[in-house]
Amino acid sequence: MTRPPKSSLSPPPEILVSDPAGLPFLVEHWFLASRTRRYMILRRIRDVLEAAGFRATDRVLELGTGWAYGSHWARQSGARAVGIDLGLDQLRWARRSLAPDDALHLAQANAKALPFRSATFDAIASVEMMEHVFRPDREAVLAEAFRVLKPGGTIALSTPNAHSPIETLKRLATRWPALRQRLPDACFPEALDKPQGYHPYRYHHPLPVAELRARMEAAGFRVGGVRQFMWVMKTTPDSLLGVACALEGVAERVPLVRRLGATTLVWGTRP
Repeated sequence: MTRPPKSSLSPPPEILVSDPAGLPFLVEHWFLASRTRRYMILRRIRDVLEAAGFRATDRVLELGTGWAYGSHWARQSGARAVGIDLGLDQLRWARRSLAPDDALHLAQANAKALPFRSATFDAIASVEMMEHVFRPDREAVLAEAFRVLKPGGTIALSTPNAHSPIETLKRLATRWPALRQRLPDACFPEALDKPQGYHPYRYHHPLPVAELRARMEAAGFRVGGVRQFMWVMKTTPDSLLGVACALEGVAERVPLVRRLGATTLVWGTRP
């Protein structure tokens, strides 16, 4: 395993919300909610953007940009960023609130048929998207990512760790309704592979790390490495966030423990 490349990121940009109406869920209930939730969402985005290894002036594509904070952060760090998402509601908000310009372009598009020429981007980042991709489409999504990435370009993807305690509990909860009622609101792996009922926000099927790695290699990527991270729970009181982060740092240094972290990050290159 090689160490992931590291982008030079600016500090996380603030977002000024002048109109609270119509806020995307992740903005209202995570970024603008508790310090704990903001830490969790920013850490996931930061670690993926860093592993994408882009430099100032590089062209960066974010797959599944959602409310476009990752693309916005890449722009603030000097990149020329493009964010695409299948859903239009969050993109509408991002276009109003994040002021797209020549260095930030946001588009509604399906990742399995990207509207870009081959070898367009220097780096690709994707934060917690692959678990929402319709399973029959995952091969096409990775093939398209390979196509639009320049030779020598870098890619970094994150997805919930299918073997983490929380994802294991979710799978059990789909079979035990009483258990599910006791769990906080979350995406559960229960949507079927039927095109008629598919919606990316309700579809949640994380890829085991071996499968994600194998799929990336089959698409042509050279996988550089994999790591798991994130142990802070979203129910942690803000007053205990410092303690939780310290314990998280310890857990992520213990090999057998860190494999159970909530998020899997995979990085690689296009040969």
